[in-house]
Amino acid sequence: MNNADTAKVRRKSGRREVLTPEIAKKIAAMVRRLPDAKVPITWKNIEGHVRKNFAIAPKRNVLATKEWDGKKLIWEAYKEACEVERRLQRQITSKYADSSRAALRARIMQLEAKIVGLQTELDVTRLRQYDELTVLWARNTPLRELVESHRGT
Repeated sequence: MNNADTAKVRRKSGRREVLTPEIAKKIAAMVRRLPDAKVPITWKNIEGHVRKNFAIAPKRNVLATKEWDGKKLIWEAYKEACEVERRLQRQITSKYADSSRAALRARIMQLEAKIVGLQTELDVTRLRQYDELTVLWARNTPLRELVESHRGT
């Protein structure tokens, strides 16, 4: 046993460790859930949630630098949560956000032309149906006879 190992074993005095590996794993899981809850990923928010959920108040430097078995559990969870948050923000942004004005104007003109075409088609259909209705009203034949004659054929 070297000096470092004996120092770990013999340590009886001093402050008890608050941030244990089990708590760190729970904090890391909580940090990974923050983007799904639409909570901005900042160290201040993480500190607040840790204080509220675990009743401990470690600062950012402790949360970010503490290692267990050579892994910075909370720091890795923070990085993953930041990536997820960025990905979600990219999905929310407009499809044409990076397009040039000329491309956007061209797309607007195409959509407006489509709207005008559909409106003219609707007007033609309305006029045709109105004419058919006018012819139907102008006939002397009762509607019941027309329906019955239509069924008979």
